[in-house]
Amino acid sequence: MNSNWITTTEAVAMISKKSHHLVSPHHVQTLVNRGKIGVRSFHGGTIFLKRSDVQVTRVAAGIGNSRRSGLLPKSQTSTN
Repeated sequence: MNSNWITTTEAVAMISKKSHHLVSPHHVQTLVNRGKIGVRSFHGGTIFLKRSDVQVTRVAAGIGNSRRSGLLPKSQTSTN
């Protein structure tokens, strides 16, 4: 594979660094599903993401991480 295509792990690292916060692999897949990042897949399940799309992708703070409770207003969070 040439250097125009990268793995999801590399994409997570690049987007997290550019966004200045951790972005989950699940959120990267969401960006792929929305057509924000180009993808190439092969038999056997190997998936590569388009490097140029990943390089220009930035995710706002509070979006793209696995801590869903941080996205709810304080009135909706539990205080147990």
